[in-house]
Amino acid sequence: MSSIVAALMAMAAGIWLAQTGHQQIQIKPPVIQGAIYPQARVINNIQLIDDENNAYGLANLKNNWSLVFVGYTHCPDICPMTMTVMNQIYDYMKQQEMEPPQILFLSVDPERDTIPLIKEYVEYFNPQFIGLSGTKEAINTFSRQLNVVYQKAPGLSGSMDGDDYLIDHSSSLLLLNPQGQLQSVLTAPHLPATIIESIIKSQAYFEITQTEH
Repeated sequence: MSSIVAALMAMAAGIWLAQTGHQQIQIKPPVIQGAIYPQARVINNIQLIDDENNAYGLANLKNNWSLVFVGYTHCPDICPMTMTVMNQIYDYMKQQEMEPPQILFLSVDPERDTIPLIKEYVEYFNPQFIGLSGTKEAINTFSRQLNVVYQKAPGLSGSMDGDDYLIDHSSSLLLLNPQGQLQSVLTAPHLPATIIESIIKSQAYFEITQTEH
C-alpha cells in the first residue's frame, strides 16, 4: 500500500499522526468500541481442529483478517445473537464489495460440542463460517492468548452434573490481523455498523504501522 493511500485510510479512520522533521510518528490508535492494541499481541502454539476435522494452526490465520467469537453450541442467548450479527456483518461487507474477515467460532465446550455438531451450528448461520475445537488444553492455550476467560456454571437444575451446565464466557469479539496477531478487542453491545467501523479502523491502523516499519 502506498504512503498516500495509507494516509488517506488513516484520516478516514481517525488515526492521528504527528510530523517531526522527515519522520512521521504515530501518536495513538483510533478509538473504537473496545480497544486497538498499539502493538498487536503475538499468538503462538495453536493446535486446534476445524469443523472439517482438519488440523487448524497459526498458518491458517496468516494472510487473512479473522474475527473470533468464543462460545458453545448449547448457549441459550449470547452466542446465537452474536452469530446472527456476524452473519449480518459478513453479508453487508460482501454486498458493499468489502472483504469481510474470516469468521471463527471457537467452542469452549469440548465435552458436548462434537465436530459434527459444531459444523451444523456454524453452517446454520453462514456456510462460510469456520468452527473450531480441540482438546481442553489446546482450547485453553488459545483462549488465554486471546485474553478470554470462561468457566462452567450451574444449569437449570442448579447443579453441574452430567450435561446440565452452562458456560459463562466473554462476549467480546477478537480481531486478528493478517500476521495472526491479536489486533483489537471489540466489546458488546455488538451492532453491525459499530463492528464494521471497528474493523475498518483496525485495518487502517495496521496498514499505517506496517508502512512505518
